[in-house]
Amino acid sequence: MKHLNKKEWKKNTKYIAGSTGAVALAVASCVAGITGTGTDVAKHDKEYLAGDDKASDTDATTIMNTDDLADQLADNVNLKEKDVDKDETVYVFAKANGDVDNILVNETLKNRDKSDKIEDTTDLKDIVNVKGDETFTQNGNKITWDAAGNEISYQGTTDKQLPVSVKATYYLDGNEISPEDLAGKSGKVKIRLDYTSNETVTKDVNGKDEDISVPFVAVSGMVLGDNFTNIQVTNGKYLAQGESNIVVGYAVPGLDSGVKDAAKDLDTEIPDYVEVSADVTDFSLDMTVTMLVNGSEMNYSGDLDLTDLDDLTEALSSAGNQLADGSGELSDGATQVSDGAGQLSDGAGQLASGAGTLADKMGDLTTGAGSLKEGMESLSSSSGDLASGVAVIDQSAQSIANGINTLDAAVNAKMTDEEKAAVQKQAGTAAASAVETQFAAGTDTYKYIYGQAVSNYTTNMNAATDALYQQYKAEMFDTMVDSALAGKAALAAQAASAGAAEKVKQDAENAGRTDIDQIAQEAQTAGALAFAKAYNDYMGNDSNRTTIQNDVDKKLKDLAQATTAGLVEKGSAAIGQSVVDACKTAASSAASTAAGSAAVQGAETAKATIASQIEATQANGYSLVSGANALAKGTSTLAGSVPALKNGISQLVNGANALASGAGQLKDGAVSLKSGAGTLKTGVDQLKDGAGQVADGAATLNENLVALNDEAIKKMISAYNGDVKDSVARLQAAMEAATEYDSFGGKSDDAAGVTKFIIKTAAISAE
Repeated sequence: MKHLNKKEWKKNTKYIAGSTGAVALAVASCVAGITGTGTDVAKHDKEYLAGDDKASDTDATTIMNTDDLADQLADNVNLKEKDVDKDETVYVFAKANGDVDNILVNETLKNRDKSDKIEDTTDLKDIVNVKGDETFTQNGNKITWDAAGNEISYQGTTDKQLPVSVKATYYLDGNEISPEDLAGKSGKVKIRLDYTSNETVTKDVNGKDEDISVPFVAVSGMVLGDNFTNIQVTNGKYLAQGESNIVVGYAVPGLDSGVKDAAKDLDTEIPDYVEVSADVTDFSLDMTVTMLVNGSEMNYSGDLDLTDLDDLTEALSSAGNQLADGSGELSDGATQVSDGAGQLSDGAGQLASGAGTLADKMGDLTTGAGSLKEGMESLSSSSGDLASGVAVIDQSAQSIANGINTLDAAVNAKMTDEEKAAVQKQAGTAAASAVETQFAAGTDTYKYIYGQAVSNYTTNMNAATDALYQQYKAEMFDTMVDSALAGKAALAAQAASAGAAEKVKQDAENAGRTDIDQIAQEAQTAGALAFAKAYNDYMGNDSNRTTIQNDVDKKLKDLAQATTAGLVEKGSAAIGQSVVDACKTAASSAASTAAGSAAVQGAETAKATIASQIEATQANGYSLVSGANALAKGTSTLAGSVPALKNGISQLVNGANALASGAGQLKDGAVSLKSGAGTLKTGVDQLKDGAGQVADGAATLNENLVALNDEAIKKMISAYNGDVKDSVARLQAAMEAATEYDSFGGKSDDAAGVTKFIIKTAAISAE
């Protein structure tokens, strides 16, 4: 039995990526469906998807608007067909960034039995019948419809959190920008849609209860105008249709990180975002539509039953043990053959010496010849196993030599800048941590530096009050005086202006004038003249300026005193802390630099030491490198000699057959037998030597098969029982959680439900 290679392991664990592959297939089908004509959707679906952003009618052969795309997304998302009692569609109105504005839920209650009444459970508010005139009664969250044999379709609202949040982020020329500010702009634009699962359930994972996120499949679509060029899509598809650029992307939010990592090892990516980039002129974007269903509702062929893999590992383990045991039995048998060949050699010698009496004992010779024939045929049948064993040994030796040569190349290669940076970072972090401990609050170092800084700061600040006042006076006095004088002059002028304007209006009213526009113009002119005169009068009064100068001077003195006192009271702690932090930063930088350099030097020294060890010549004349290469060369030579050995064994078989068939002739030719007995002994001696070689090869084969079982098969099984099995178990739990999620607005426990979400973001426009 051969051991499984990486490709075969992938084949047996393919269902880890099964659902993701199916989602990709569903998206591909969705994109393909967009280019054709889809089936019609319900009226309320079309109305929701169009909303207030309904585009103007255009040539359908050249332009697809967002409403068309939304319809076809709803038509082409490939869901499982199943009998349900309650069909639910959740319509979400969102801002351009994905924030939810409001939610409308449409519920359809099937009535296969044409019952007069249908009982339902719901969490919705503002419930209305959208299909007929049937009425209902409600008790808490239990409602009963007077169905009269009809199917019931009703709508309601809710403020519940969605199971999946959609966040839209916009970038212009590499910088994040709000949707409002992006409207009408030109440049390199990136739109990223991130999907986050908000729904968790508790599931048994390998005998332990864990919180598992419910996985969902999100399919988002948008239509980009001809002002979008050089379009690129991550985790989606892009196609041009007439003058429209259609983008459809998909993601699978809610899967465990371990499942994603396992899928990545199997060359499968499980996305949780969609990203679109393009060169754009005068940016605008119609609504974005996202179809959202739980992972179990998508059609896929994955089988999450662990039984097959468990059976496979048990069979592999059993086969490995049997292979090791069987090779041991082969080794024992080969040894017995070798011993038997020695005995046969001794018997051939006796045959040569007793050829004179052979004629009297030909009956015994005939029997012995038959036994010899059977033994030779058995030896011939075992030679095929010997060839297979030698081939395995040769393959193992080649792998060992390749591995050691790879190690030798690695330790002799110079460290890259990236490797040095990683070593420096690790050592520097450790050194910085030690400095952090030394400077932690409460340590002697911290207390001493902090106390000295506070003392110096307090002394300096108390001596700076007068200097600060002079500085304030030099920098701010004239400006503050002018500003205060101008402000008060403006207030006086404003009052005079208002009074003059009001007087003009009053005089006009008293005069009975009705030319309102002229009156207003005259009032404005009178007010402006009064404002200018009053302002100049106030500004030209020296008494006013002197009063304000004295007030400003006092305020500057008070400000200087308050500033220094406040700085001493409120700033001493900050100054003390900042000095400590500065000292700590300097010490940390120095320690990190020194430790990083030392660590790089140590790593280079270690590599050089390993290189010298594996390349050092031992007492046998070989190093680890040259010895592994010599072993590989030797096993290749051994493998090349196996055909010659098999040919020699075949010749011995033919000789044994001839010996058995010629026993009767030997009875009549005893004299000839005497001369040929010596030749027989020579051939048997050769058989003995060959059998010895077979025994040695079988023993080596047994050692290698035992090592294969211990070091390869058992480790492979251990790996499966670890990471692979854990990832599969988590995926199985996630899919069970998805299967169980069948309602957003609520339903009865005994009812079968299905739910989907349609999320519409607001359009972005410069208008």
